[in-house]
Amino acid sequence: MKRATLIALLVAIVACAIASETSAFYPVRLDVVKVYSHADGYRVIYRKGGASVADVYIPARWFVSGGKAELVRGNDPSYPYMTVFYKNGSFDHLRLYVLADQNDSTWGLLSPADGAGKFNSDDLKLDF
Repeated sequence: MKRATLIALLVAIVACAIASETSAFYPVRLDVVKVYSHADGYRVIYRKGGASVADVYIPARWFVSGGKAELVRGNDPSYPYMTVFYKNGSFDHLRLYVLADQNDSTWGLLSPADGAGKFNSDDLKLDF
């Protein structure tokens, strides 16, 4: 009887310890409609609820090892989408999941004039 009680207590303590570990990050997943490539970064058109869309300009300098952004190329049917991670209520980093085939209709090119000066931000402002 004592052994069963001790084992049950040990299992309860381990379960509570596992359940109490929470991440400091809060992820937000956004469906991406189109990604426009530019020399200074990417313009991402995403759904913001219902039938409306919004866009965000992500600087190319963020896509470095240890930077604020990661570009994940693949052929998953769920692509393209973007996961934005917040920490303590502020933007921390993001992952942009795109189709590897840049000839797909979800890819586009942004003219140099249309992107001029729009990739200078050090923070990400999203409209949900």
